[in-house]
Amino acid sequence: MFDWAYKKRLKDDLELWVEKGWVSSAGATAILKEQDQDDGRSRLPMALAGIGMVCVALALLAFIAANWGAIPKSVKLVGIALLVVASNGLAAFAATRGRKGIADLATGFATLVFLGGMALVGQIFHLPADWPGGAFLVCLGALAAAWLTGSKTSLIVAAGAAITWQIMRSEFGSAPLMEDLIGLLLLVAVFAHPVIHPARLSRWAAISLLWVTYGRWFGETAELMSSSDDFITAMFLAGTGGMAAAMMLLDPVADLFVKWSSDRPTRSHGHWLMARSLQDVGILVLSVLVVLALVFVPEVADEPSLGGLATLPAMVPLAVALALLVTGLLLSYKTVKSGALFGATGLALVAVLMPVLTANVLVLAAFVLAALIGLCALGTWYNNRFWMLCAYFGLTAVALWLLQVTIGSLLGQSLFFLVAGVLLLGMALWLARLMRRGGRTPEQGDVTGEVQE
Repeated sequence: MFDWAYKKRLKDDLELWVEKGWVSSAGATAILKEQDQDDGRSRLPMALAGIGMVCVALALLAFIAANWGAIPKSVKLVGIALLVVASNGLAAFAATRGRKGIADLATGFATLVFLGGMALVGQIFHLPADWPGGAFLVCLGALAAAWLTGSKTSLIVAAGAAITWQIMRSEFGSAPLMEDLIGLLLLVAVFAHPVIHPARLSRWAAISLLWVTYGRWFGETAELMSSSDDFITAMFLAGTGGMAAAMMLLDPVADLFVKWSSDRPTRSHGHWLMARSLQDVGILVLSVLVVLALVFVPEVADEPSLGGLATLPAMVPLAVALALLVTGLLLSYKTVKSGALFGATGLALVAVLMPVLTANVLVLAAFVLAALIGLCALGTWYNNRFWMLCAYFGLTAVALWLLQVTIGSLLGQSLFFLVAGVLLLGMALWLARLMRRGGRTPEQGDVTGEVQE
């Protein structure tokens, strides 16, 4: 996203760096040559091949369904088995030749055939429908293929099956502890794969499963408590906000610990990429929650119950987030840029939790606007366009809502613009001060450094 802007800026920067002697002319030429080659076109054949692989699998299943009565049961079963074996054999052959992309696609095709075979076997023997059980078996088979071969396509299938199983298994409030433990194990197995075998889609799939697993735990607790809407609203704000903040801060705190320790281990490529994806998802969720805290929460619950903060799904992520915030601020007191990251995240978390303490719209609006402006400044400082986009969308939504609410009252409009103006001036002065301090000392603590995939 925005690769063209990055490349244009890189060319301008390289010219300046060559003039200052920081980069040699040969080095700058090599960098630009590498960027020209890595323009996304090299990944296009594999993307098209992946779509084609899915189409072939669907065509095969459609052919079997169209000729269901004409194909004997034994032929169907043997054909499914042979396709799975042949696909995995092709994957193994491609892997020995160093064709990892073809091996991944072949393994993914075998996984899709296995998925379709599960449904066909059920129809052949007229087995009763059991969607959660089928999703669980598909997840196990896809996980086996993903870990044995390193297939990212199979991992995505496994994550989708695990999400389906989490959603469709026993009703809220009646799930045994064993199912929760199994769900946790599936999450660990899916989440660890993108760290070892990095891929953007598999990271997104793993993070989606993380949120679904947490949502399942949250829903079961809310059902067992049988509490009021105010109680559940407080749980939602504290738990979801805490989890989003923790996702955003886990890696920065670890990075600061590494900077402060004498033993500095080398970070793996997959670790950095997963951390970056977690941070992006964390700021997206925080931005949405900040908007919800002002726009929707006052309409759902007049005054959310403080008791909702004491439940485990709310208390655990909130406690982790607060611990990470305090630790990060203590470790980054010499690094202005890192301190801004923890400060802006903490301000957003306070804005999310503010409806639990007060229902005053003016107070809520002040904290929400401050939090969103802080996130906008954070995205600008780190030159992270995705963060800026999330924060600007949130700021636009809140501004439009406040104008709609106060449009009938001149006094309300004046208060709104007064609060917004004061907050903007305060943020501008604060940022100017931080920029001046950053100019006197070397910038340190960039805990969100980009790693190319």
